[in-house]
Amino acid sequence: MNLWHRLTTFFRLPLPPPAPPPQPPAAGRTFTLDLELQHSLQSLAEQEQRTPQEVAANLIQAALHSRQVAAQCWRRWNALSAREQEITALVCLNYTSRQAAARLGISPATIKTHVHSILSKFEASNRHELRQLLAGWDFSAWE
Repeated sequence: MNLWHRLTTFFRLPLPPPAPPPQPPAAGRTFTLDLELQHSLQSLAEQEQRTPQEVAANLIQAALHSRQVAAQCWRRWNALSAREQEITALVCLNYTSRQAAARLGISPATIKTHVHSILSKFEASNRHELRQLLAGWDFSAWE
């Protein structure tokens, strides 16, 4: 007998109804689409000579992958120091090492060291790849 049951018995409170048994997961999920989305999906399927189900599955898979990459980039961004975030923003704004160094009052060699660390943390090969990973981000606050 658990503590909750003992207390309710002691104070003569009614016991809550038992929880319903868990339902087995649905064998397959179905979704309904609005008419406009259904027509767009059908049109894409015809253009790609595939079924609408295949196109929808690929679109969902691509969207999920995109969300995962965005979440991973956000976690990596938060792992950067404030200085690394500042330099990352300048790199994404197409500053050269020399321009970023002049702006921050540090040496270009220090910028390059930070950039190397940033690229490592983002698992990016070069500045261009870093810019692609963070392409949708707004760095205007650092301009």
